[in-house]
Amino acid sequence: MILTGLVFLMLTAAADSQEISITNTGVVLTCYGGGEGDVKWMKEKVELTTEKNKETTVLANQGVVKGEFSCEYSEGSDKVTDLFYLDVKVCENCYELSGMMASGVIFGDLLITGAVILIVYMCVRKNTGSTQQRASKPRAAGAPPVPNPDYEMLNQHTRSADVYAGLK
Repeated sequence: MILTGLVFLMLTAAADSQEISITNTGVVLTCYGGGEGDVKWMKEKVELTTEKNKETTVLANQGVVKGEFSCEYSEGSDKVTDLFYLDVKVCENCYELSGMMASGVIFGDLLITGAVILIVYMCVRKNTGSTQQRASKPRAAGAPPVPNPDYEMLNQHTRSADVYAGLK
């Protein structure tokens, strides 16, 4: 059974009188009530086929089977109707992926990623070696050097008296 995407099945009749099987091209509906050749299939209250079999196949329209289907059969003197509401997406070239398979793929990906990280770490550690390289110029410790004596403070007497010259 090949199936992708959203599968939403809602059954409104008894579970022992109907069955739904999803294939890669559509859905097979089975109605267990009534005698052989005594079942009438309908979609949205319109007769679906002229066949009166207990099983019918509904082909997907652009990958989707959607709608309300019903099978009608006689049980003694009563007419019984089983309803199927389908909203199923199918795909011919897709594969079903179980939860365990998806978990396995994610876990395997994490292991491979961890192994690559470990290999890169080991290779980088080997290249640097155990000796640490020193900087080419040692830094002087302490306060910054005294300002260059070529620069002197401005003389207050020789400074300009313009408007902005007095700002400090």
